[in-house]
Amino acid sequence: MSMAIRTNDLAAWAGIKEAELVYAMKSSGEIYGIKIPSPLPGRGNTKTRSFDYAECEAFVKQLEEVRKRL
Repeated sequence: MSMAIRTNDLAAWAGIKEAELVYAMKSSGEIYGIKIPSPLPGRGNTKTRSFDYAECEAFVKQLEEVRKRL
């Protein structure tokens, strides 16, 4: 099993507000044209999403590359 990261941590790592991340997930599923990682299946009655750490790392690296070109 790989490590997981929560929504607020992913948003902070990506340099965006958590609300922006959640809105993008619910609407386009992308930020700057980069697909946001899919949340891991919830366990029981969880109220927060968790994401695979490796997928998040790749997502953040792609975001950084896009931002360099802006």
